[in-house]
Amino acid sequence: MSVTVADASGERLTLWTCTLHAGGRDSPRGAAVECRLPGGAAALQLAVEREDSARGTSLERAIWASPALTDPGAPLPLPPIPLPPCAPATRASRGTPLISVLVPVHDPPVGMLDEAIASVTAQTFGEWDLCLVDDGSSDPGVIAALERHARSDPRIKLMRNDTPRGISEATNTAIAHATGDYIALLDHDDTLAHDALEHVAHRIAAQPELDMIYTDEDTLVDGRQVLAHLKPGWSPDTLRTNGYTCHLGVYRRTLVQELGGFRSDFDGSQDVDMILRLTERSDRIAHIPRILYHWRAHAGSTAADAQSKPYAYVAARNAIESHLERIGMEAQVDFGPPGLYRVTHQVEPSTSVDLVLAVEHIGGLTDAAVSWPLQAHPSWTVTLAVPTDALDAARSALTDAGIPEERITAIPAPAGQHPSAALAAAADAGHAEHLLLMQTPAMGVTHDWLSRLLGYSAQPGIAAAGPVLLAPDGRIDQAGIALPQGIPLHLLHGARSSMDDLFGYGTSVYNVSAVSGILATRRDTYQSLGGLDPQYNDLALIDYCLRATNAGQRIVIVPDARLRATGPDTTTNDLPAIWRLRQAWAKAHTHDPYYNPNYRTDRGDFRPVAEV
Repeated sequence: MSVTVADASGERLTLWTCTLHAGGRDSPRGAAVECRLPGGAAALQLAVEREDSARGTSLERAIWASPALTDPGAPLPLPPIPLPPCAPATRASRGTPLISVLVPVHDPPVGMLDEAIASVTAQTFGEWDLCLVDDGSSDPGVIAALERHARSDPRIKLMRNDTPRGISEATNTAIAHATGDYIALLDHDDTLAHDALEHVAHRIAAQPELDMIYTDEDTLVDGRQVLAHLKPGWSPDTLRTNGYTCHLGVYRRTLVQELGGFRSDFDGSQDVDMILRLTERSDRIAHIPRILYHWRAHAGSTAADAQSKPYAYVAARNAIESHLERIGMEAQVDFGPPGLYRVTHQVEPSTSVDLVLAVEHIGGLTDAAVSWPLQAHPSWTVTLAVPTDALDAARSALTDAGIPEERITAIPAPAGQHPSAALAAAADAGHAEHLLLMQTPAMGVTHDWLSRLLGYSAQPGIAAAGPVLLAPDGRIDQAGIALPQGIPLHLLHGARSSMDDLFGYGTSVYNVSAVSGILATRRDTYQSLGGLDPQYNDLALIDYCLRATNAGQRIVIVPDARLRATGPDTTTNDLPAIWRLRQAWAKAHTHDPYYNPNYRTDRGDFRPVAEV
C-alpha cells in the first residue's frame, strides 16, 4: 500500500509505503496513516498492489478505509444541523391543531383504498378527522369499503355524489365538511407515513403562523421504493416551472376557503392552481424534509405512467399562465418534459447589458466572443479588464470575433491584481442596466441564453440568475452552489450536460443559495449590495449571492441557458478564501435551505445520504 502525490509538472513523490502480510494471529488488521501533503501537490493517489511472495502469504485483499483530507489551518467545523425534532406521540393535547385529511374517491383498487384509509387511522397523532367523498364510484366493492370505514371510527365522515363531478368539486365538498384548522390532501390510492400528521402538527405548534406545509415523498411499486423526492425549502421560482411541493401538502383551511377552494377548470392540476393562488396571498410556507407521503404506482396512475393523464399537464400550464397574469408578469409558458414548464419572460430589446470579464490571458477569448453576436438580445456591450501589456491583443481578439469596436471597453488591470478585483473594477466601469459577470470566457451554446438570464434577473426579488456553464469537454462545470455546511458545494459538477433525469434540475429553473462562474444581475441591485468583495478571490460571486439572500432576495439557475468555457481552467482550492467565507457567514447561513439535508454533503449530485 502506498500514498503518492504528483506536482503540476507530473513529478511523483511517494510519501508512505507499507507491506502487509496475511498470516497468524499477530497479522496486522490495518494501519493508521497520516501524511502531510507538500504545498505543490496537484494529485493524490492511494494505491493497493498485490505482492507476490515466496511464502505464499501475501494479502488477497486490502482496502483504504475512510480516507479524508484535512486542513490543519481550518477553523473548527460547524456543528451538524439536525432534522427538526418530533413531538411526543399523542392522541390529543391542549393547543394542538386539528387536521382534516381530505380524500376524494372514484373507483380506486379496493385494497389500495383500504390501505390509504388505514394509514390515517394508524397515525401516531390523534387530532384528525377524515373526510371521504365518494365521487360517483360505480364499483360496489369501493362503496362497501367506504361505508365499512365510516362505521368504524367517529372521526371518519363520508359524503357521496351520485354522479362524478370531478376532483375539484369532490375536494371542495370535503372542505365544506372539514372542521380542522388545516387540511391535508391524500389521494385515494396513496398512503401517509405513520407519523406524518405528528410531524406536521409539531411544525404548526412551533410556527402557528404557517399557511402551508409540504413534505418529502417517495414513489412505491409493489411496496418497493423506486424514487425518493427530496425537496428544497420554499422555492417560488422553481414552483412556477415545476409543481415540486406536491405531497404531502397541508394548508390553512380558512385561507383555502377564502381563495374559493379548488377550481374545476384546472382538474388534474387543481392543486397547482390552488397553491399558486395561495402564494399570491402568503409566503408563510414551510418544508419538512422527511418522506411522509408514499405515492403508489399502479395501472392508470401518474406515478406509474407520466403520460396517463395528459390533460393534467395542460391544466398545470394554464394554471401557471393564469398566475403570471394575476401578478403582472409578462411571460410565455411552454411545455418541457412531462410535469415541467419553461417560463420565458418578455425582455425589451432596448434593455442594456454589459458583458464583464477579467482575464489574465486572452486564450479562448476569440472562441467565446464569436458566439456573443449570435444570441438574440441586441443591446449589449463588453467591458474587459486585462493586464496593460495585453490590452491591444484583447481588443483584437474581440474585433476578430466580429464585435464592433464601439461595443468594447478595455481597461488595464494592475500587475499582480487578482482577477476578482479586476472583475469588480470592470463592473464599475460600465453604465448598462444589467451586468453579466463572467469569471471565465465562455461561448453561448443555446441561442437565447442572454435573454433567458436577463428575463430572470430583471424580476423583482431576484438578485442574480446563473446559467449552466459547461467545461470544454461538455461536462457541467457550474450549475449553482449549495452551502450545506458553510463550504461551497458545486451542484452537478462533472455530470454530463444532459440532466433531464435529475428530478427536473436539468430543465426546470431552480432556486439556489449562490452562483459561481457566470451570473446576471441588475446594476442597481449590484450597487445596493456593494458590488464584489475581492477578498474572496474566486469565491467573490458566491459572497455576492449570500449578501443578496441575506437581504431577502433570491438566486436562480436557468438550466436551459447554457454556455461552454473556452479559456484555461484556473480553478484552485483557495483554502484561506474558503475559510474566510465560511467564517463570515457561519451565523447567517448555518444550513442551505435549497439543499435537502438528506442529500450527501460531500458531493453535489443530489444523492441521498442513505436509502430513505
